[in-house]
Amino acid sequence: MNWQSFRYSLAFGGLAVGLAVPLICIVLSSIWDVDGFAYLTLFIPALFAIFGFLLGYLMDKLSEQKKTLENINSSLKEQSILDELTGQYNRRHILQELDKELDRARRYKHTLAGIMIDVDDFKKINDRHGHLFGDHILKEVTKIFDHCVRTIDILGRYGGDEFIILLPEATPDTAGVVAERIKNAIHKHAFEVKKKKFKVTVSVGAQYFHDLTDMSRVDFIDKIDQALYKAKAAGKDRVIGHL
Repeated sequence: MNWQSFRYSLAFGGLAVGLAVPLICIVLSSIWDVDGFAYLTLFIPALFAIFGFLLGYLMDKLSEQKKTLENINSSLKEQSILDELTGQYNRRHILQELDKELDRARRYKHTLAGIMIDVDDFKKINDRHGHLFGDHILKEVTKIFDHCVRTIDILGRYGGDEFIILLPEATPDTAGVVAERIKNAIHKHAFEVKKKKFKVTVSVGAQYFHDLTDMSRVDFIDKIDQALYKAKAAGKDRVIGHL
């Protein structure tokens, strides 16, 4: 029941009670030889009590339906913006966030840095140990990324084993520190799957942007992707960028 139909129900319910009381009293007074006002005194409180009870019941039901719809909407929203495996932003949403940050940086003359991360030799990991093993690795590295970034940074899975981090209002030092922190944390971490220890490394491309006047989303992604490619070509397990 929506609010409009609920309002109509209240109106008709009130009308029904208003008409029912005198009609009932007229009928009863014609059957028994008792003053009609006595019936009014008896039935008005009873009928309005019943009406109030039904009104409260309807209000409770509407409140429950509203909470259920809010929970469903919240769940659907999360599903639409989060990556199912890692729980971080998915590709579509991280790109939407990038558009917002680029617009904000241009409007307020702020800086913006970007980091792209790739798990080294991830295809070999999948081929050798299976995709479930690979999924576990992705979930674990994402947790480490999440602990290495600042509160205001925005982390998302770009696709496969690649991740993007947006660093609003970052300095070159800030971007470099976060990138190195991620690389070192992954390098030092002992991954364990089915009681087997496993080492993982990541390559990181970082780029700091001071002037974003003519910077598009495509240009931004291309810059940090080029930095990542250089890190992979230079031997992996390292950070390369223009900071």
